[in-house]
Amino acid sequence: MPTIRLSLFIVLALSSRLDFSHAPIAQTPPVIQIFMPGGTLPTREVRFWLTRNRQNAELLFTDKKGQYQFAPELVDTGEVTLTVDTDKHNFETTTYRIRLARTTTYIPVFLLPLRDVPIPARSPGVAEADAQAPATARAAYEAAQKEAAAGRAEPALSEFTRALTLYPRYLRVLDDLGLLYLKLNRLDEAAAAFTQAISISTRFHLPRLHLGLVRNRQGRYGEAVMVLNELVKDQPTLGQARVLLADGLLVSKQFDEAEQQLRAGLQDETLERSTRADAYVKLGRALSGQERYQAALSELEKAVALEPESAEVQFYLGAAYLQLDRLAAAEAALLKAYALGGKRMPLAQLLLGQLYYSQQKYEAALQAFEQYLTEAPRAANVPQVKEVIEKIKLALKK
Repeated sequence: MPTIRLSLFIVLALSSRLDFSHAPIAQTPPVIQIFMPGGTLPTREVRFWLTRNRQNAELLFTDKKGQYQFAPELVDTGEVTLTVDTDKHNFETTTYRIRLARTTTYIPVFLLPLRDVPIPARSPGVAEADAQAPATARAAYEAAQKEAAAGRAEPALSEFTRALTLYPRYLRVLDDLGLLYLKLNRLDEAAAAFTQAISISTRFHLPRLHLGLVRNRQGRYGEAVMVLNELVKDQPTLGQARVLLADGLLVSKQFDEAEQQLRAGLQDETLERSTRADAYVKLGRALSGQERYQAALSELEKAVALEPESAEVQFYLGAAYLQLDRLAAAEAALLKAYALGGKRMPLAQLLLGQLYYSQQKYEAALQAFEQYLTEAPRAANVPQVKEVIEKIKLALKK
C-alpha cells in the first residue's frame, strides 16, 4: 500500500448494529468492517471521511463495532476513498480506495499500526492463534477457500472478511486474504492484510515474506529490504526470503551484498524450481554489476537449464552474451526472449537494436528500435532512441 493505503473494512450503517455471524452472502449493499492493529475490533464508533468522484469528503461514523453499510445508491459509483485519521495512540492515518461491487458483501479495512510501536514479545504462533478460532469462523474460512478455488474472488473476499469479523486474530485467514488480493494485483489491500497479520504475530513468517514480495512489486524496495532483513535474521535458512531481499539490494546497487544473500539462499534445497531459476538470474545481475561478466553468464546458464521457456531468463542471458561480445548467441537469446514475452519484453527489442546498429545492420536496427518505441512510448530513453533512429534513416539514404 503506497503511503500505506490499508484495507478498510467499513460498513455504512443503516441499522445501528450489524452482525456477520449468520449473514449469508447476498447482493446487498457492501458492508465494511474496520479492524484495529493487533487483531481486535473497535470498541467505539470510528470516524472516517468518505470521498466519491473526487468531490468534497463526507464525515461518517461506523457503529461501535467498526461496521458501516453503504447506501444502495453508492454501489454504482464504482470506487470511493475512505480515510480514517490517526487517533495518535493506536493507529496511523489510513487511506484506502474501496471497490464497490454488487457481488461483494463484506470489505475489510485494516488500520495501519503506529510507527515504531514494538510488537508484543509474546506473539502467538499460527497454530496457537488459529486453534482459538470458533467453529463459525472456521466455517466461513472453509467457505472462502471453496469460493477462491472456484475462481469467485469477490464472494471469497466476503467470506474471508466474515471469518475475521468472527475471529480477528485468525492469522491463516489474513495471509490467505492477502494472497488472494495479490493474485488479483490489488497490492495495497494485499499489503494491508499482511501488515495486519504481522501486527498480531511475527512468529508466523509467511505474512512477512509475502509483504516483502508485495513491496518489491510496488517498487518500494527500501521497505521490502527492512521487512526481509528482519525475516532473514529470524529465519536464516529461508532461501526464498533471501532471493526476495536481493531485489532491493540490486536496485540500490549493493551487488556484493546481493551476491552473498543469493548464494546463501541457493543453499535452501526446498526452493521451488522457478524461484531457484530467479535466484540464478539475480545472481547473474549481481555479478554483471561487479563487471564479472563470464561468471554472470555461468549463473544465467544455470537459470536457462531450469527455465528455458522463461522470457526473463532468455533476456538476461542475451544481455550477458552481449556484454561478452558474443553477438550471434546474444541475438538468438534476445529473439527468443521477445518471442516468449512479446510486449512484456520491449527491452529485448532495444538490445537487438543496439546489437544490429553495432553491426551496421541498419534496417534490422531501425525495425527493432521502432518496435521498442511502440511498446515503451513513455520510457525515459525515448529521446535518445529517436535520435538514433534519425541517424539510421540518414545512413539508409546514402
